[in-house]
Formats: sequence, C-alpha cells, structure tokens
Amino acid sequence: MIQKIYYLNMKLLPQIIAIGLFYFSSTVSAQQIQTDRPNETESPNTISVHHLQVESGFSFEQQEGEKAYEIPEIVLRYGIFKNAEFRIESAFTIDHDHEEDSDGIKPIIFGAKYHLIDHKGIIPDISLLGRLSIPWMADHSLQEQKYSPEIRMLAQYSLSKSAHLGYNLGVHWLSDTGRPEYIYTISGDYALTKKIKLVAEVYGLTESHHHAKNTADVAVLYVVNKKVQLDFITGSGIMHANSEKFAELGLSFKI
Repeated sequence: MIQKIYYLNMKLLPQIIAIGLFYFSSTVSAQQIQTDRPNETESPNTISVHHLQVESGFSFEQQEGEKAYEIPEIVLRYGIFKNAEFRIESAFTIDHDHEEDSDGIKPIIFGAKYHLIDHKGIIPDISLLGRLSIPWMADHSLQEQKYSPEIRMLAQYSLSKSAHLGYNLGVHWLSDTGRPEYIYTISGDYALTKKIKLVAEVYGLTESHHHAKNTADVAVLYVVNKKVQLDFITGSGIMHANSEKFAELGLSFKI
C-alpha cells in the first residue's frame, strides 16, 4: 500500500510542480525586470509595490598592483508603495595587496528611492535616491569612522523604443573625513534585440580643489525572461582615476 502511494505521488509530482509554476507566474507582475546594475548610473525606475528584486554581482578590480574581489555584492530592493522603494546593500570583499590579505563584510547601506516625474517631451523621468552607510554594521576590519550619507538625482530620457540616455548628479560625504565628494554619471543604452542590451557609460567623482577621477565602462545585459537578467561589465579608470581596470558578472531576479 505504501509503495502504491509512493509511486502515485511520484507520477503526480510533475503535474503538481507545473501547476505551482503556472500559479506563481500568473500572480507576479508581467512587467519586464529593470535593474540599477551593472553600471554606476542608477535608473529612475522603482520596484512594483510589494515586490522584491535581488541584484547581485561578482566583481574583480585591480588598482596599483592591489587586487580586490567582491563575492558577492548584493542589493535588495522592495516596493513599499507606488513610486517608492526601500533598499539594502552590502558586499563580501577580499583584498590582496603586497603586505597582507583581508576579507569581510563591508558596511551595510540602507536607502530609499522615490520617483518624482514621468518622462514627457523634453522632461525626463526623474527620481531621488538617498543612501546611508552604517559604519559599525560591518566586519571589524572594515568598519568606518563616520556615517556616510549620499543623495542623488536620477534622470533618464527615452530617445526611442530601443535607446535611452540617463544621468545622475549627487553628493556623497566621505566616511573618513566627512567631506563631500561630488558624483556625476552619464550612460546610454541600446537594445539590439528584446533580450540583449548594450550600455556605455562615463562617470566621475571629485572633491573640492581636486582633480576629478573619471571612469569609462561598457556592459551587455541579457534578459533571460521577464523576471531574470544576466549582465557583464568591464571598464577602466581614465584621467586621474584610481581604478586601473575592473570587471563584473551579475545576476538579478524579482519575486
């Protein structure tokens, strides 16, 4: 009798899984996934209400002979109400330099994004993004001296159905000195197909009375389905930038 029940359950299992997947897919939003990663330019788009989006990546960076890995870095984005999201960010980092190696969890960052204006004519989509890095919410070796807030204006123009131009303007207060560091980014993307998108970007960071540290990168995004996206980005520092080169592979999905 037990064997019959077992075999019956095994026969029914594929049908149960299929029904479950159909039910799950019919209850989630049909809107295609849109991410803030992999580049520095944050999108003005926000997450749908009561939905969670996970954006993760594995990165490598080489700077003046030192190597750093983040395995992984992760951003959790949750839609709290219409046009607004709450987010948590952090990463597990491994640093290799000439003298010693170190690893641990970087300070956790809490943030929120609010969509202010929809694109219309010459007016772009506009959102505000605020972040706060908590210095003591990290492994001991990676704890910072001060809280590090950041605020950005995020804008994006729809040039056509396939192309967009976005930019960010913001300020970030450094955790070691408390001085402001100004942020500017510009990014263009073009959809080759419904699944493949190419992105090119330039961004920079600068303090008062200092040269700007500029970086250029290119990325390719592949949409697996409406809820899953893969990405790859590579870039290099230009004009006084610290980072010599970097690359990153990412996976994002929404629930």
